[in-house]
Amino acid sequence: MKWFLPLYLVMALVFLGTFFPVGAGAGEGDVTEPEGGISLMDYGRSALFTVTALIDERIGSMAKLLETVADTREAKSGKWVKMKPLLVEVEKRGVPVITWFARPDGSYFTTERGLVDQNLKDRAYFSKVIAGNVSVGELVVSRSTGKNVAVVAVPVEKKEKVIGMLGASIYLDKLNEQILEALHLPDNMIFYALDEKGITALHFRKEYIFQDPTELDSPSLANAVKEIIAKGDGVLRYEFEGKNRDVIFHTSPLTGWRIILGIVRED
Repeated sequence: MKWFLPLYLVMALVFLGTFFPVGAGAGEGDVTEPEGGISLMDYGRSALFTVTALIDERIGSMAKLLETVADTREAKSGKWVKMKPLLVEVEKRGVPVITWFARPDGSYFTTERGLVDQNLKDRAYFSKVIAGNVSVGELVVSRSTGKNVAVVAVPVEKKEKVIGMLGASIYLDKLNEQILEALHLPDNMIFYALDEKGITALHFRKEYIFQDPTELDSPSLANAVKEIIAKGDGVLRYEFEGKNRDVIFHTSPLTGWRIILGIVRED
C-alpha cells in the first residue's frame, strides 16, 4: 500500500489538473461548484476512497484489537492488574496510543499512570459504550496526557452486563505523520480530515490539527467547511490564503470524519 497509494494520488492530481479547467475563482466568502466537477468526482473518487480506507484501517485495526482483549477472561474479570499486560501488548501494535480501562462510574486506569484522578463519565462516547456500543473517532484532549487524541472505545461485557470499557486514545499527531508518510503528497495537493463537528482531525499542515477551520478568518473556508459537513460527499471550490482550492470530499463509514483531497490552483 505504501508505494501504491502515492501513485494513485499522482494519477488523481494529473486528472484534477487536466479535467478541472480554469474558471471563475471563488471570491472571499464564496463557495462554488467548480467547472469540471463531474470529472473531479470521476477521477478523484478512487484516490479519495483509497485514502479513506487507509485511515479507517489504522483506526479500525485498533478497535478490533480492543474487542479481542475485551473478550478475554482477564478483561471480564474487571481487575486492572489482570488486563493491563494485554493492553500493554496492544500499544506495541498499530498506531501510537495510550490504552485504558474505565469502570461504569467513570473512574479509569491507563497503562501509563494506573488509576487516574479524573473521570470520563461526562465524555460523549461514555454513555454510548456503557450502553453496549462501540465508539470510534471522537476527538478529545486526553485528561491523562493533555494531548489531542481520537478515542476508540469498546464495551467489556460479562454475563450480558457491561462491566466497563476498554479504550485507546490515538495520538493525532502520530497518526497524521503515518498518513502523510504514506501519501507523499505533491506540493500543490492538499489533504485534511474533519470530524462531524468540523474540528480538524488530520491535516497536511500539522499546525492545523484540532483547530476549528471556521475560526481562521476566512469566510470562504468557513462556508466550505459548513457545506462539507452538511453534504458529506461532493466537490467544491473555495478561497484560502489568496488562492483557489478545488476539493473532493467523502465521509468515512467508520469514523464519520469528512476526508478531503484537493489541489491549490496557481491560475
